[in-house]
Amino acid sequence: MKTIRIKEPGWVLPLPGFIFKPFTAAIISAVHIYLAVEHLSPLFSGEVTWTNIWKGFGALGGAYVFAALASRQFARQRKESENVKSVFAES
Repeated sequence: MKTIRIKEPGWVLPLPGFIFKPFTAAIISAVHIYLAVEHLSPLFSGEVTWTNIWKGFGALGGAYVFAALASRQFARQRKESENVKSVFAES
């Protein structure tokens, strides 16, 4: 059976530590959704401008990234708490 190795990237973008807190990432995602609605609603009502297109869909992409980051952190916390509960249950 072949083993697939995934090479880690040699560099990552620096982000402040508070961005990796799940509630902070969820709040940032909500702000991005608000910004996307602010730019996409005029776009869908007929005011087709390049600014509304790139800002609206860009904010939507940012909302997706931060929502994914938040959900990943929430899932990690849930898994860790379940592991702790199972260790105490076995004792």
